[in-house]
Amino acid sequence: MPKTSDLARKSIYPTQLKRYVDLNTDFGQSRDKAYFEQSDYQLLNYVSSVNIPCCVHDGDPKEVIEAIAKARTYHCAIGAHIGYPDPNTSGYQVMEISKEELAAWIHVQLGTFTALAKVNMTTVEHVRPHGALYAAFLNNKETALCIAETIYKIDPWLILMAPAGSILEEVATKTGIRTAPEIYLGKRYNANGQMDEQSMKETGVSLPPQGIFEQGRQLIQQGSLTTAQGKTVEMKYRSMHISPLIQQPQQLAERLCNVMGQPVASNLTDIGASGWLS
Repeated sequence: MPKTSDLARKSIYPTQLKRYVDLNTDFGQSRDKAYFEQSDYQLLNYVSSVNIPCCVHDGDPKEVIEAIAKARTYHCAIGAHIGYPDPNTSGYQVMEISKEELAAWIHVQLGTFTALAKVNMTTVEHVRPHGALYAAFLNNKETALCIAETIYKIDPWLILMAPAGSILEEVATKTGIRTAPEIYLGKRYNANGQMDEQSMKETGVSLPPQGIFEQGRQLIQQGSLTTAQGKTVEMKYRSMHISPLIQQPQQLAERLCNVMGQPVASNLTDIGASGWLS
């Protein structure tokens, strides 16, 4: 279990932080379970928000309730991890379904997840698309727009956490939804500031551990990324994602926390930057 002092620093913010950034990870998926149990859940001590599956692409109700309760123990903001209704591929393959059917499945997932969160008297703060739905914000504007419109209709206060780039900016403008542009640490980025699609399709990350840390440090200190082509591009982002499947993710998260001062959940990044947390 984390030390009380470690948990306190995530709920009481210092007067000034170097940058108000959310540090995010996936939690509660079947493939991540062994890592969290073996590491005594230490990654949760350093991240400020988690994405928990909604019993469709992964996760059963009992385990989801337990994951929400565990994340609350570590003062993590809770997010719904929505995906295609295809547990056989864990939501990583595009499904040829209509926009109406996709919207209906998003309603099912957020309705279910909200009800399970209420068991722990917890508020759902954000929604992060998973797998092929996440990739839609790189290559499928119509699907991305459907996702954003549906979430906004369900609850306009929910934050859409998705890949930083032009598609997310466009759907935000069209729908008015609140967004948290995300950088997926360890993935390659192109000169347009968007994640490389081939890198997205790869199961793991493209960079070694030190390279991932340097990528995060550059984002925190300079607000930029070095692309696969060696070009430096400024990035508009509010969240950095750390996969629990990379090598020693808790150590990387701890090092990044030392650089930024303290992670701040996406629902507070705007407030912090405005000075209200000072």
